Amino acid sequence: MDDNKALTVAQPTAITDSPDVLALVADWHQALALQVAAGEIAPLTEGAYRRGFGKFLTWCDATGAGLVTSDTIREWKADLLADGRRPNTVNAWLAGVRAFFSWGMGARRLAFNPTEGIKSVKRNGTHKRHLRDMLTNGEVTRVLAKPDTSTAAGKRDLAILALMAYTAVRTIEVHRADLGDLQTINDRLVLNVQGKGSTEKDEVVVIAHPDAEAAVYDWLAVRGNKPGPLFESMSNRNLGGRLSLASIRTLVKRYYRAAGVRGDSKTTHSLRHSAISNAVRHGAPIHKVQSMARHTNIQTTTTYFHETDRIDNPAEGYIDYGEGAAQ
Repeated sequence: MDDNKALTVAQPTAITDSPDVLALVADWHQALALQVAAGEIAPLTEGAYRRGFGKFLTWCDATGAGLVTSDTIREWKADLLADGRRPNTVNAWLAGVRAFFSWGMGARRLAFNPTEGIKSVKRNGTHKRHLRDMLTNGEVTRVLAKPDTSTAAGKRDLAILALMAYTAVRTIEVHRADLGDLQTINDRLVLNVQGKGSTEKDEVVVIAHPDAEAAVYDWLAVRGNKPGPLFESMSNRNLGGRLSLASIRTLVKRYYRAAGVRGDSKTTHSLRHSAISNAVRHGAPIHKVQSMARHTNIQTTTTYFHETDRIDNPAEGYIDYGEGAAQ
């Protein structure tokens, strides 16, 4: 945003001094960095907050907004949705704006928070999105068959794909995984993960399927016992370093293409959807599925049960106009 142009936040009528928002941004960035150093938020959360608020500042600059009110925030949201931004994207960016103004209030740098009362965008039709994103059983099988396990990279890639397909781990959890996060409990291989919104690796996924367990052990035999990231980069630029999120996504999409899996809606996250839905179809109780998926709200888990039943056992299948059909 143009440094010569002031962006101020509206204040209650009794307050006449409207602080310059841009002048506070640098202090907020320092505060975020301190929260990361103190272990209160993850570095990725810091980046997401900064990125979200940056999007808002860019919009303010483009639209000439000079005074931030609650309606300013709503207008920004409306413009994002009109531009075709997904609800998840809008809500993620809105979280950054909320974080800035919340910090301003807590630090006594602002007397008014324009994000108060601003609701997140509703995610209507989420269950339909899950169905679109899922891979078929055949597609999962084809993807898992593509890594060349005669090579170290192939063994690593199969371990990643198998973890996603058989434990529903998120991409970020694969990225964060360290060798020391693996352990055996009651004769099971488990991986301690730092779940969504968490700052600690305080949740576990159970590597119960024999194919997934074998893939992880085969990779460990190549990787060795050196402490550090579970999945290492093999590129010259980052040899032995942590495999980046972008690299993991590129890796998965490459195997999708090799397996003939097509469609923009089939993303890296589709393997997680597939794992959860497959467990539902094979009779896993809802509380077990919730535990595997690490859903905070059981309603999120319930969505998978509803959408699976809608396709596997639809009312349309009961329609019968033949002879002997009920009158």
